[in-house]
Amino acid sequence: MRHRNFNQVSWEKYLIPTNSFVNSFLDKNGDAVFNQIALNIDNAVRLNKNSLAFIVHSNAQSIVVIDKKDYITVLNECIKWFVKKENYEKCSEIDNIKKRYFDKNIKVRKRKKELKLI
Repeated sequence: MRHRNFNQVSWEKYLIPTNSFVNSFLDKNGDAVFNQIALNIDNAVRLNKNSLAFIVHSNAQSIVVIDKKDYITVLNECIKWFVKKENYEKCSEIDNIKKRYFDKNIKVRKRKKELKLI
């Protein structure tokens, strides 16, 4: 098995469209990329991970790293992407991730047991 060495880069390099390569890549793969990132942040927070790392493209020579302090910012970028694509259902799912973990003002409501009369 051949080992590959990867450089570590910040998430902004591949997730904020700043050049034609990133624009082209996100136009083709943005929905899948941003969806996976939101799901991975959800898992990372649930498992109390300090960061998450992933390879955006199989030919890339870099690993994208998202630090815990940037989770909210990246989730906001995911929402921006899906608003631009008018996929409001996905925006709602990502917003729920944000609320579940990061909004300290929201209390989780527990369901009350319902008694049924026979």
